[in-house]
Amino acid sequence: MVLTRKLQLVPCAEGMSKEEAKKEVDRVYKILRDGIYAQNKAYNIFISRRYTAILLGASKEELAKLTLIGERNPKKDDPSYSLYEYGKINFIKGIPQASALGQHAISDLSKQKKDGLFKGKVALACRRLDAPMWIKQKYEFYHNYADNKELSENLYSEDLKIYMKLANICVFEVVLGNPHKSAAIRAELERVFDENYKKLDSSIQIVNNKIMLYLAINIPEKQIELKEDVVVGVDLGIAIPAVCALNNSRYIKKSIGSANEFLRIRTQLQSEKKRLQRKLRDTNGGHGRKKKLAPLDKLSKRERNFVQTYNHMISRRVVDFAVKNNAKYINVEDLSDYKNNGSEYILRNWSYYELQQQIEYKAEMYGIVVRKVNPYHTSQICSQCGHWEEGQRKSQSEFECKACGYTANADFNAARNIALSTDFVKK
Repeated sequence: MVLTRKLQLVPCAEGMSKEEAKKEVDRVYKILRDGIYAQNKAYNIFISRRYTAILLGASKEELAKLTLIGERNPKKDDPSYSLYEYGKINFIKGIPQASALGQHAISDLSKQKKDGLFKGKVALACRRLDAPMWIKQKYEFYHNYADNKELSENLYSEDLKIYMKLANICVFEVVLGNPHKSAAIRAELERVFDENYKKLDSSIQIVNNKIMLYLAINIPEKQIELKEDVVVGVDLGIAIPAVCALNNSRYIKKSIGSANEFLRIRTQLQSEKKRLQRKLRDTNGGHGRKKKLAPLDKLSKRERNFVQTYNHMISRRVVDFAVKNNAKYINVEDLSDYKNNGSEYILRNWSYYELQQQIEYKAEMYGIVVRKVNPYHTSQICSQCGHWEEGQRKSQSEFECKACGYTANADFNAARNIALSTDFVKK
């Protein structure tokens, strides 16, 4: 399983004087800015030339030759050696930028072809000149501890320092920040050092004058014994974000999160956002507009980050519940047609689709299969005898079967029905 983590890097200038440190920082930023510009400009040249060649009916041999010169660094004394002009496209030495952009351009063009590029349905997509720069695997992490055991002992220390070397060009210090907030990435970097996780082709970008590394890592599937006959059902509710139940037990359950907590914080953020929008309604254009809108953008990001973090917490606990009970399957309700069931407001606030995606990718790490089931009547069916009748869900929290008299928490009853359901929805 491949995951991408965003890390901030700062040029390492340890042991240098103030003047030397400034020169080193300027040198690193110039190298990166020039490399990012060169790679993205060359990408646009390559993909445009290949697109034009295909439109003009170029043969396979001609396309192969175009690819060959498109994946070469320009030479001063041989203009025909490369697709790019020497002196105008200056790639970073030590990083295979030309071959990386060629591979990405060919892959991107193939995807656009499926979207109808050559039928005029979509326009050719090009890259912004400040888009992330591919660095392949020409980077490595290191630390100054005696060994990885000592690193582990200091993993959550505020003094922890981890460095990244980019080819033979420059060295960065990884910004880790608060040990509590960065606990997850610290643990993942520890596994990279132990080679339990494998680092993959990654990329670097400069965003608001900050150097950001988009670290791609391959996380192996965790080997645990899963039982084919054990299924977890997850009811995504209103009062409780998620209630988990098993198909083979009437007693084992787990309630995750609180609607009051979630809605209180998110509603507060949305109210602040509306107040700001009202204040900015009459804001005119000009040089100050971007500055005036900055607080609104910041608030929108805060709201988005809060929702994502909360969904990560819920999805992690759902998968942990499945792992603890050795469940091979997790059943969730298919909510793709939510607009027809009157749940627009709930879905807007709970971001169910994102939550389901997070459950899927976390479950995949353990080999657990996530299945979507038809949500029709899951809250009105008795999970003990299977009887269905209107009105059995007496309230938001109470369920009572009119046939067998079974009583239970309504969300738990729905979760068990989801776990027992075989009415799967095809993708």
